[in-house]
Amino acid sequence: MDPNLIPLIESAIELTDTFPGGPFPMRSQVTLLTGGSMRFFARLEDGERSIVALFQPGGGEEFENYLEVGNFLRENNIGVPEFYVSDNRKGILLMEDLGLDDLESILKNAGQDEELSFYREGIDILFELQTTVTSALQEAGHPQIAGFDRAVLLGETEYFAVEFIDGYCGMTPPPGWSKECELLADRLSSLPPVFIHRDFQSRNILLTEGRFRLIDFQSAHRGPGLYDTASFLKDPYHPILPGTRRTLLMELYYRLDEAGVEVPPGFEMYYDDFLYAGIQRNMQALAAFIRLGTKMGKKHFLDSIPNGLDLLEEGIDECGNFPAIKAVIGRARSILKEQG
Repeated sequence: MDPNLIPLIESAIELTDTFPGGPFPMRSQVTLLTGGSMRFFARLEDGERSIVALFQPGGGEEFENYLEVGNFLRENNIGVPEFYVSDNRKGILLMEDLGLDDLESILKNAGQDEELSFYREGIDILFELQTTVTSALQEAGHPQIAGFDRAVLLGETEYFAVEFIDGYCGMTPPPGWSKECELLADRLSSLPPVFIHRDFQSRNILLTEGRFRLIDFQSAHRGPGLYDTASFLKDPYHPILPGTRRTLLMELYYRLDEAGVEVPPGFEMYYDDFLYAGIQRNMQALAAFIRLGTKMGKKHFLDSIPNGLDLLEEGIDECGNFPAIKAVIGRARSILKEQG
């Protein structure tokens, strides 16, 4: 273990002083957990009990958001970890250990029927986020849950330009790039805002005691629900068949329509919006894979680039409106071929 982490681990263990059953010993087993951000997590075990510690050195806005959003979701019956105790100044949170069974891992060994069943459970959560949780958000306010507006959407495509187009492909944005980014941002920012997790994908959904639980929710926004839906149904960590994706999307559409949620007056219009959301989301994910894999040393994220490109190209081919992005995909595929 990095010696610089030892004081943080010791501070976390000190927070267990008031735990039922007594504090965890200083020689507790510590397992560092993987993740995709500057934060890090560790599992602490004393032989009979286990907890997870979140470390965001110095605390700050993102740490506060994790607490606020987690508590808000729990109050509205969305499965998230229980929070035990925190030190906001140091940026340490002790919480429930949800185990190791994330949806991505579970789906690797799932049959077709089981896969569909798991995905329907995920759709159930999306439905609740876009209905019950959104209504509660409108009533409660929660100013820390910002709007996922046109500026944020353009910020995501700029992130893609910096990390992927320049950093990975080594090219300048093709002609028409800015116009295509604006087309995406205009389309998605015009959709009714709901509560969105903003990273609703298979590694952020854990199965604990038979129930799906969400993690990594600190970036929640008010924005287009289809962004979360695309994150889930166009997930590079576990791509699903287009027919299965369409079936699940149609089921969600009719449930939302029946619940009185504002949706387009026909599934095909809703599907077109979904395609735009998928293009936006897949570009964000590809940019993140490059940044995490090359600048932060988490090279396993690079393994998801081919799936991300496939999903992005699939959406572009269905839309037929994005030649500049299509050119970037062509360059990226050439690089992958050169790398073997």
